[in-house]
Amino acid sequence: MTRDESGTVVGLPGAEPDAPRARAFGRAPSGSGEAEPTLAELVRIVRGGRWLVMGLAAVFVALGSAYLFLKAPIYEANVVVQVEDHATTVTRLDELSAALGEKPPSDAEMELMRSRTLLESVVDELGLDVEARPRTFPVVGAAVARLHEGPDLAAAPLGLDAYAWGGERIVVKRLQVSDDLLDEPLRVDVGVDGRLEVQGPRGPLARGRVGAPVEGHSDRTRVEMYVSDAVARPGTSFVVTKRRRSDVVDRLQRAVVVTERGKKTGILVAELEDRDPERVAAIVDALAQAYLRQNVERRSAEAAKTLAFLESQLPSLKGSLASAESAVNSYQQRKGTVDLSREAQAMLDRTVEVERQLSELQLQRSELSDRFTDQHPTMMALKEKEDRLRSQRAAINARMKDLPEKELDSTRLARDVKVANDMYMTVLNKVQELRVVKSGTVGTVRIVDHAVVPHEPTSPRPLPVLAVSLLLGLCAGVAAAFARDALEDVASDPDEIERATGVPVYATVPHSPRQVGLVRRRHRRGARAPLLAAADPGDLAIENIRSLRTSLHFALVDAPTNVVAISGPGPGLGKSFVAVNLAHVLAAAERRVLLVDGDLRRGRLHRAFGLSREPGVSELVGQAISAELAIRGTDYPRLDLLSTGHIPPNPADLLASDRFQRILADASRRYDVVLLDTPPILAVTDGLIEARLASVILLVLRAGHHPLREIALTVKRLAQNGIKVHGAVLNDVMARGKDAAYAGYYHYEYRSLKAD
Repeated sequence: MTRDESGTVVGLPGAEPDAPRARAFGRAPSGSGEAEPTLAELVRIVRGGRWLVMGLAAVFVALGSAYLFLKAPIYEANVVVQVEDHATTVTRLDELSAALGEKPPSDAEMELMRSRTLLESVVDELGLDVEARPRTFPVVGAAVARLHEGPDLAAAPLGLDAYAWGGERIVVKRLQVSDDLLDEPLRVDVGVDGRLEVQGPRGPLARGRVGAPVEGHSDRTRVEMYVSDAVARPGTSFVVTKRRRSDVVDRLQRAVVVTERGKKTGILVAELEDRDPERVAAIVDALAQAYLRQNVERRSAEAAKTLAFLESQLPSLKGSLASAESAVNSYQQRKGTVDLSREAQAMLDRTVEVERQLSELQLQRSELSDRFTDQHPTMMALKEKEDRLRSQRAAINARMKDLPEKELDSTRLARDVKVANDMYMTVLNKVQELRVVKSGTVGTVRIVDHAVVPHEPTSPRPLPVLAVSLLLGLCAGVAAAFARDALEDVASDPDEIERATGVPVYATVPHSPRQVGLVRRRHRRGARAPLLAAADPGDLAIENIRSLRTSLHFALVDAPTNVVAISGPGPGLGKSFVAVNLAHVLAAAERRVLLVDGDLRRGRLHRAFGLSREPGVSELVGQAISAELAIRGTDYPRLDLLSTGHIPPNPADLLASDRFQRILADASRRYDVVLLDTPPILAVTDGLIEARLASVILLVLRAGHHPLREIALTVKRLAQNGIKVHGAVLNDVMARGKDAAYAGYYHYEYRSLKAD
């Protein structure tokens, strides 16, 4: 290693770097394990692809914005109902509590609220199986229509009157179609004075007016429609569809969400989302009302069933009472009135009680026989109780046989009358009670909160959507930056270049913002800008070109001539920038330098010094002028320029001539260093011709610009022509601060103090 005048450490030709390192991804040194990327390398990759990251982030944000614009807003409405423990009725009858039952579990009530039977009534009530919407322009029409506000109709742009642009509406009260038109969109065209024309998939179907039935029949199709209101420009179309009732119920069943607020609270919340805020509120309200109505009907139906059974028993009980009373009257007319003894009266009372209980048990068994089988525990318990009462009745009857005959007959007749009268009055009282219960049933459900029309959509939310879009864009950008770094085989590390080509890197020239400013000033003002080496000698790029001067000094020690060719694989590498500034720093070191513009096709070195293109190489080779006239001085001491001259039609022939070789040989004797700026090696053959005339070949490369295969091909092309590349210059290295050491080469600014 050695140092130049600025103190910058540079590598000698052929020297291996002290700490070779691989790039972050995919290009580890051969023969060694792949190095793990450091945090600094990862940051460098992201910074290098910052425009890619920002571009993808902007794309994703734009996509998110387009999604917000095109996506129809979704509104949510809910209704809260309470399922109570017991029904509130006018009377509380202990006898009916078992028959009317207790409150079902909340899970069962939630399933009932989402049942098909309940939802079918909602669909029929609101006509949800009929969909009617304005026909909008494809893709963006619906979004544009949503932006319209106010009662007036939006103007149709570009004469597109057939589409709706905001404010249009249609109300279809009834729509009946044949089976082949179910789920088929029908186009309804609105004409002048409310005229309507219904178009089907195969042509016109019906014609009519708003406010009157619209009917159309054919061999296979049938349409019956009633439109109560239509607001639109003449010529505007609407799309009306009759959906299958079962499909609408299924979609509604999947869309309705019923949950319990809290655990075992009996507070149920039914929620629904839809694009129309008014319709979604109407649907959940209708759902709650239908559920409340069903609950009341279910509970009143239980009381009605018991009432119907008891009413059916009243005629027979009344007939039995009449028969018993008639038998008593007949007996008294024949035998007269008989006074019963205390024992007979006691047996009569007991017999009446037993018969009454038996009759009630029989009524209960008859009522419960529709619900339970004979093996049910309730039915078996009633049967056992009935058997005990029959045994008691048989025992009483056996004791009554000991009574005198006249007293026995009178006791039996009195018993029949009393039993029949008690049973008839008991059933009649229960019938009256059940009638009160049926008329006063309010159910076990009440609506706590009705649905309100939502004003703000639940989705999409602009802030979360844009935040997620930005995050996805940044992630995609970072991933793309890493992928590009892993897949592209460009050279940005001197170690890679040296390993791939065997050519030592003499210097790494960092990117110079000051040079960018000088170029912009020249383009903006149209005037010559000074060289960077003259305008800012302490610039970091110039310091590294000075290190190149030192390396070039050692390379020229054993060289047969002092002609140095500066070349590169292709155009746009900064080759001319390196050539003119290297010439300046060589001249500043008390050396006479001749800068030759050997690019006879696109050479522009004369612009850097404010000179004209002619005269130059073309005129000198053609012997039109002498070397004293062709070689012109510059504003910088000890630095002369030989420009291209006029652009010849045959530059390769001129450069391959003996005359050009003698010109270079003469210049080599008159100057300390001759810098020959050649055309790109891979572009034209001119560069190879000129490189053969030089003793030292410098290859200018641009960091992050060349694939390694391109650099290797350039070195191979030169080697095939017997030309050895002595060193490379890695130009325009984008590195700042800590990132400057990413390639194993370090750049430090060390400016001189200003004079007092």
